[in-house]
Amino acid sequence: MATVANRGSKIPLNPPFPKGEKQNAGGGLSRYNYMPRTVKAVFLAMPVIASILFVIHWFSIPIFGHVLAGTVYSYLLYAILGLNIFLGLGATKKQNRQAPPWYDYVLAVTLAGIVVLFMFNINDITYHNWDSPPNNWVFASAVTISLLAIEAGRRVGGWGLAALLVFSMVYPLFSSSHFLASHFGGVFFGASFPFKEIVSSFAFGADGMLGIPARMLGELILGFFLFAGLIMGMGGGNFFMNLATSLMGKVRGGQAKVAVLASGFFGSITGSAMANIAGTGSFTIPAMKKSGFAAEDAAAIEACASSGSDSMPPVLGGLAFFMVAIFGVDYANVVVAAFLPSVLFYLGLLVQVDGYAARHNLHGLSGDAIPKWWRVLRDGWVYVAGLGVLAFGLVYMRWGAITPVYATVVVIALQMIQWALRRVVPTKTARPSIKISAGNAWKRAETGLVQTAGLINYVVAIFIGMGLLLVGLLKTGVAAGLAAWIISLGGDNLYLILFICLAFCIAMGTFGLERTAYIFLAIIAVPAIVTLSKTAPEFQAAGGISIIGINLFIISYSNLGGITPPVAINAFVAANIAGANPMKTAWIACRMGAVLAFIPFFYVLQPSLLIIYTPWWQTLIHFVQAFTGVWLLSSGLAGYLVKVGQLNRISRFLLILGGFSLAFPQPAVFGAGLIISLVTIAVTILQKPTGSVEMPEVIGP
Repeated sequence: MATVANRGSKIPLNPPFPKGEKQNAGGGLSRYNYMPRTVKAVFLAMPVIASILFVIHWFSIPIFGHVLAGTVYSYLLYAILGLNIFLGLGATKKQNRQAPPWYDYVLAVTLAGIVVLFMFNINDITYHNWDSPPNNWVFASAVTISLLAIEAGRRVGGWGLAALLVFSMVYPLFSSSHFLASHFGGVFFGASFPFKEIVSSFAFGADGMLGIPARMLGELILGFFLFAGLIMGMGGGNFFMNLATSLMGKVRGGQAKVAVLASGFFGSITGSAMANIAGTGSFTIPAMKKSGFAAEDAAAIEACASSGSDSMPPVLGGLAFFMVAIFGVDYANVVVAAFLPSVLFYLGLLVQVDGYAARHNLHGLSGDAIPKWWRVLRDGWVYVAGLGVLAFGLVYMRWGAITPVYATVVVIALQMIQWALRRVVPTKTARPSIKISAGNAWKRAETGLVQTAGLINYVVAIFIGMGLLLVGLLKTGVAAGLAAWIISLGGDNLYLILFICLAFCIAMGTFGLERTAYIFLAIIAVPAIVTLSKTAPEFQAAGGISIIGINLFIISYSNLGGITPPVAINAFVAANIAGANPMKTAWIACRMGAVLAFIPFFYVLQPSLLIIYTPWWQTLIHFVQAFTGVWLLSSGLAGYLVKVGQLNRISRFLLILGGFSLAFPQPAVFGAGLIISLVTIAVTILQKPTGSVEMPEVIGP
């Protein structure tokens, strides 16, 4: 098995593969391995071409005297990237490990061909209003691309998402029926439209695929996925894994803490829980099992840690891009605002992992199995520099969505300089020939492009289908009715409305529709909550709950869907790697991820935790308060408190209650939490026999 080149590292570069399986450029199993060489070239070229077009569009570089923008640019990206959807995503899980069948080539060419036809008729679409198809071929094309969007959504979101998209397409046909007007309080009553107008609005209108999805695709995400894919493919994944091992490997339960920290590092680049599980779980889960963790516990830890990827700065995840596109907020502010909530989430996981390791007497790795942190940084400093450029450009320089392109160029340039210096500086070991070095460089580039294409495929498949959902909600006008219903259901009580949103996200997550839950609530609930909060006495001074705060609140609870039974997709994927019981893994992940159920209330009710709205000293005070509360709350969930030892059931319950109250941003609640926590800790210490207290081992040397 290949190992990382870092000296002293014993971390496997790639997990072992079943006999007879082929390993792809990205270190995992995918369709790319089984594609013909010509198809591989096309598959890799598409994200490159799309990225070049993104740069041309961003800087308004004229092509043949025309600036690439508007509908032409959107359709061009759909045609280029849509070609890869059916080539890279199999109709079933089994087909993801097989060459694309003939009908996937037909679907890919059909999708790209239809979009190209639309592009060549852009003047008619723009000036003659195709809200109603002018002829049969236009109607047939709109229906076909709608069906392809549903199938693309099914391949990434399952039958649940496909059913929702189908319902969104047919709902406007009967939305003005007498039955809907007289039942359900009229909430689902709206304007009706003929089928021709529905599919036309999706294919050609601002409410469909040319609206929010096109803006996200063309203005926001391409640079971030290019950066993430290339960094991971060029060795960034191994670097972050080794860095986490060097920091956490020696301490109690070290392998699990490595998994948590590595997932945080990976998440800061990929912004994808699934990519995180595949990238880190393939070797963190076996390592945890080998060190003494039960299979279900190891899988649950990885699933929970990876679930934080969607809100981990600086790249964050797809839902953050939805926020920016829908509400027009500054992405740099989102990056800053998400930082402390992410720290609190990973703190909670580390505390629970430490408690598990203490209760089961699990030790860390031996010293010779851990790479030296300074050697890891020496060999991977270019990736740290890339992240530094990304954070600097986003937060300080405010370069916007082009920043990850700059960061990618910096990393590639530094890699080339590093390679050149190693060729020049004398060394005791023999260097590989230039031909071998060039071959290795191409393999890294190929790996990065495969991962970039995979990330883009996933989001484009969701974006296209999202247009159908938007047509069903916005064109009929039912979104406003649903928003009013949620407000009335909460009785104009802001806390109750937030709880209803929480319950809705978790309920949708049980069917694997966590992203759909966010999109739905972002459209119908967020504006209403922000308006209502401006009249609440506790928020009047701050001008109400911030747009970013309430969006992060909903994103956090949407992420819980990945570990919520019965369709806990993150937990199930991790369980498959661990050879564990999927449902048992999901329930354990729910318990470990419970800290995520508390943290959003802390920052949505205390804006200073989002950094961008308050002076630094207020942020520091409230962060210390939240940090302490989350520590105690997580200790109660884990059943173990450092310097105290194991907790009985009563102490656990009281510590959970006390920790939550300590972090809750209300003076009276904080005071009650302080008293409960201090009394609980004091009584527990007094009940312990002398000499039974252990020292904490949460962080590494």
